[in-house]
Amino acid sequence: MATGRPIKFTPKQQRFIDAYDGNATKAARIAGYKDPRSMGSENLAKPDVAAAIRHRENENREKTIATRQERQQFWSDVMNGQEAEEEDAPSMKDRLKASELLGKSEADFTERIEQGGSVTVKIVKYGEET
Repeated sequence: MATGRPIKFTPKQQRFIDAYDGNATKAARIAGYKDPRSMGSENLAKPDVAAAIRHRENENREKTIATRQERQQFWSDVMNGQEAEEEDAPSMKDRLKASELLGKSEADFTERIEQGGSVTVKIVKYGEET
């Protein structure tokens, strides 16, 4: 995939890429390989296959994980009272906590810790008595 041209995968390789969820043996079994353990490992060692899996995972992640801008919009809507709850939806408290944890995982918040004081350092040559 690094060459910029589309990569042609065999049908089994494509099924492996589509089925891979972190378990290469399982994906190779689903793809129809006769020796799933070795072929799963072999497929992951191929740069084009590994890159195709990363690309697919990144596309899926982009569709499911809220961006910083989306989280900020959600927080702003909640703050302004524009976020209405549905009957079967998680509580606002749970949704706010989830968005807070996601924001922390994405380093949206920074904590600044200042420490005062002084430290005295005495440098002693190895073998010298103090």
